[in-house]
Amino acid sequence: MGSSTGLAANEESSAPDQPEIQGNQSGQPMVFDSQMLFQGKGMPIDTSRFEQLGYVAPGKYLLDLLVSGQWRAMEEIEFRAGADAQNSQPCFDRSLLQQLGIDLSKADAALKAGVSHPLQGEGQFCGDLGSYIQGVTTRIDIAEQKIEWSVPQFFLQQEMSKNFVDPASWNQGIPAAVLNYNTNLFSSQSNGVTQTNGYAGLNMGLNIGALRLRHSGTVTWSPTTGSDYQRGYIYAQTDLPDWRSQLLVGESVTDTDLFDSVSFRGVQLFSDSRMLPDTQRSYAPQVRGTANTNAKVSVYQRGYLIHETTVAPGPFEISDLQAASFGGDLDVTVTEANGQVSRFTVPFATTVQLLRPGTSRYSLTAGQVTSPERGGNGQYVAQGTLHHGLDNQITAYAGTALTGSYMSALIGSALNTSLGGFGLDLTQARTEIPQGGNIQGSSVRLSYSKNLPNSGTHFSLLAYRYSTSGYLGLSDAIALQDYVDRGNRAESFARLRDRLDINVNQQLGDDGGQVYVTGSSLKYWNREGQRLNFALGYSNQWRGNSYSLMAQRMRASSGGTARNQGSDDTFFSLSLTIPLGNERRRGTMINAYASHDRSSGAHYTTGISGLLDQQGDLTYAVSASRDQRQRETSTNASLNYFLPEVSLSSSFSQGSDYRQESLGASGGMIVHSGGVTFSQPLSETMGLVHAPNAQGARVGNSGARVDGRGYAVVPSLSPYQLNTVDIDPGTIADDVELQVSSRHVAPVAGSVVMLSYPTRRARAFLIDSRQPNGQALPFAAIAIDVQSGAELGAVGQGSRLVLRAEREQGTIRVEWGSEPDQRCLIDYQLPARESASSTGYDLLEQPCRAVPAVDAGPGPQEQT
Repeated sequence: MGSSTGLAANEESSAPDQPEIQGNQSGQPMVFDSQMLFQGKGMPIDTSRFEQLGYVAPGKYLLDLLVSGQWRAMEEIEFRAGADAQNSQPCFDRSLLQQLGIDLSKADAALKAGVSHPLQGEGQFCGDLGSYIQGVTTRIDIAEQKIEWSVPQFFLQQEMSKNFVDPASWNQGIPAAVLNYNTNLFSSQSNGVTQTNGYAGLNMGLNIGALRLRHSGTVTWSPTTGSDYQRGYIYAQTDLPDWRSQLLVGESVTDTDLFDSVSFRGVQLFSDSRMLPDTQRSYAPQVRGTANTNAKVSVYQRGYLIHETTVAPGPFEISDLQAASFGGDLDVTVTEANGQVSRFTVPFATTVQLLRPGTSRYSLTAGQVTSPERGGNGQYVAQGTLHHGLDNQITAYAGTALTGSYMSALIGSALNTSLGGFGLDLTQARTEIPQGGNIQGSSVRLSYSKNLPNSGTHFSLLAYRYSTSGYLGLSDAIALQDYVDRGNRAESFARLRDRLDINVNQQLGDDGGQVYVTGSSLKYWNREGQRLNFALGYSNQWRGNSYSLMAQRMRASSGGTARNQGSDDTFFSLSLTIPLGNERRRGTMINAYASHDRSSGAHYTTGISGLLDQQGDLTYAVSASRDQRQRETSTNASLNYFLPEVSLSSSFSQGSDYRQESLGASGGMIVHSGGVTFSQPLSETMGLVHAPNAQGARVGNSGARVDGRGYAVVPSLSPYQLNTVDIDPGTIADDVELQVSSRHVAPVAGSVVMLSYPTRRARAFLIDSRQPNGQALPFAAIAIDVQSGAELGAVGQGSRLVLRAEREQGTIRVEWGSEPDQRCLIDYQLPARESASSTGYDLLEQPCRAVPAVDAGPGPQEQT
C-alpha cells in the first residue's frame, strides 16, 4: 500500500500529492495483457475496470480513523472530487486533527518555517494531510472501512498512549436496562432437621443518555422465615469528562483512601483516573479459603451481603468481587454441608498514594449516614480528600471528615524512593461523647509498597497505624452514638491502638514456586487480646503436578463491636492436583486435599474432575471426604454448565447423618429497543452486538454467540479506552456475508454501547452457460442483476459464472464489451432449500439468450 510520500518518491507516478487508496498489494496500477488471457476465437475481454486503483466515489463514508496503527475514532468522512477525475479526496478540519491526537501547535510551527503548506482557513481541507504536516502518509481502505495516517511521533500529543481515546470519541451508549443476577438454592438435612435457604443477588440499572441509574439488593428466603429483601444501594451517576470526574447522587460509600468507609445517602463528586491515559493511572482483594464439603461462602462488607456462592471441597478463591469503593474489610462466612460454620476476615485497605507530577485526585461527599451494622443512621457526614503529585518523588495529600459530633483533619505525603514507596500521614480527631464532654487524639500511619520484579516479589504491602487513647476514626465515632444509645458506657467503647496489615507475594526463582503472606493484626486500648488473621502459603508445580500448602492463624477477641469473641484457631492445609493425559488445561484431573485445625481435627478429600464436552462448557467434579475426628465418610459431586446466556451449577453432598443439595444460576440481561438479550454475568461497562442474520457467530473471546434475532452481548469492556471487538464468521450460514467483522469503541463507564456489523444475505450459486451461438462465455465477463443494476459476480473458467444474489429468481446480464453483441441474458430460478441452515453452492445450467434491442441498455464503459 502506497502513500502520498511514497508516491512522490515514485518518478513514474503522475499524482505525487494523492493519498493512496487501497486497491492491490503493490499499491501500483495494474495493466492486464489481454493476449495472455484465454479468450477463444479472438473474442475481446474487457479488463479496464480491474486496472483502476481502488477508486472511491465522492460521498460520505462512516470510517474507522487510525493514527500510526492506533484506532482513534469512528467518524463520517466526506470525499470530494479532485482535479483528477480518477480520484476523490478525504476532507478534514483542525478539530478532527486534534481529536486524532495531532499536536497542531507543532504543525503550525513547521508551517511558519515554510516546511509545509497551510490548511485552507479554519474550514475543511480536502486533500493530502502530508502537505500540511511534513512526513504524514495516508492509506485509505474502503473495503475495510478505514483510513490510516502515519504521523511522525514529533507531531503527536505526548499523552496519546496506545489505548487512550480522545474524550470527543467516547461513546455514551444507547438507552437500555441491565440486570445482573446470581441465585443459589441451598438445602441441607442434618440430625433429622431440614433447612432450606434461597439467595438471589441482584444488580439492576437503567441508562438514559449520559445518566446511569443503579440499584443493588439481595433476596434471602427460607420456609420458616419467608423472604426478605435487603436493599444495598440506589444511586444516579454521570460522568463529567471535562473534569475527568464522576457525579453520584443517592446511596453509596465514602472514599476510603484516607478515612474509614461509611455508607451514606447524599451526593458525591470524585475524580476518575480511568479517564486519563493509562500512563497516568494508578485493588479488591482475592478471598482465599478452604471448604471441607460443598459449602456455601458468604461475603459481607460493612454489614452488607455482597456475594454468595457454593464451592467444592478444597481450596477456593473468589477473585471477581464487586466490593464497594475499593475498601472496607471483608467478613467471610463458610457454611459446610453438615451445618458447620467458620468465619474469617480478609483485610481490604489501601495505602501508598503516589501520583504523577502535576496530577491531582479528589473526592467530596456530603449526606446522611446509612449503616446496618455500625449504627449512626441519620447523622450528617461530610468528607473531602485531595491528592496532588508535586514531583516524581513526592505526592502530598490532605483531607477532613465531619459529622455533627466529630471532626478530624489529616495531612500526609507519599515518597517515591529507590527502596520503595512510603506513605506517612498524621490525623488529628476530636469527638463529642453523647454523655457529655469530648475526647481528642491523634493517629500516625506508615505504609510501604514496592514491586521487585527482579527478585520475584510481584506486589507487597505493609501498613502500620498507631493511635493515642483519645483517637477515634470516622467509622468508630459514628458507631459510638449507637453504642451509647444501647445503654453502654462510652468509656468501655474499644478504641483502636495499633493495626498492622501485610500482603506479600514472592516468586522463588523460575521453578521454585511462589510463597505469599497475607494478614492483619488489631489491638485496642481498653480491651485485652487482639484480633489476628494471618496466612502463609506456598505453591509450586513438579512435572505437571500442582501442589500448595497453607497455614492460617485466626484469633478474634472482643473489641469495638466485633461479634466473634474469644475464638482462637490455627489451620493447616495441603492440596495436590495431578492431570491425567497430556492436555493439562482441558483434561481430567485427580485432586487430593488434607486439612487440620484444632476445632475440627483432620479432614481428607480425594476426587476427580474434568470436562464432559469438547468446548469445555460442561464440567464435573466427584470426591469422597473423610473426617478423622468424627470418623465419618462423605461423598460430594458437582456439575456446572456454561452457556452463552447463563451459567448453571449444581452440587450434592451426603454423609452418615446429613445430606446437602444446591442449585445455582448466574447471568445477565440487557433490555434494549430490539428486545431482551441474555448473557453471562455483566461487568460495569458492556457492549451489545447487532449482526442481522449472523446467528451462531462467535463474538470476541467472551464465548458469546449471536442469537436468532442478530444480537449478542460482550459482557465486559474497558471504559474510556480503546476496545476492539471481532466477530468470527466461521459458523454463520454461507449465504450471509459480514460487511465488517471488527469494530472499535471507547465506551464511557456504565454504558451499553451498540456495535453494528452490517451483513448481506445473498445466496451463492454457480451457473454453467453458453452464448446464443453456443460459444463459451468470455473469461472475466461481468454479471449484472438486470433489476437492480448491482454486480453479482463474473465468469470464471469453463464458461461458469460464480454468483451471489439476494433474490431467489431473476435475470442476469452478462457483458464483456460495449457492443450489442457483447452481452446476453440469463434467466435463473434457484431451487428451494430444505432448511434455512442448508449450506453449499447450487449449480444451474442455463443458456445465455440474446438481448432484445429495447433491453440492450448502456455498455459497461458508459455506466456510472
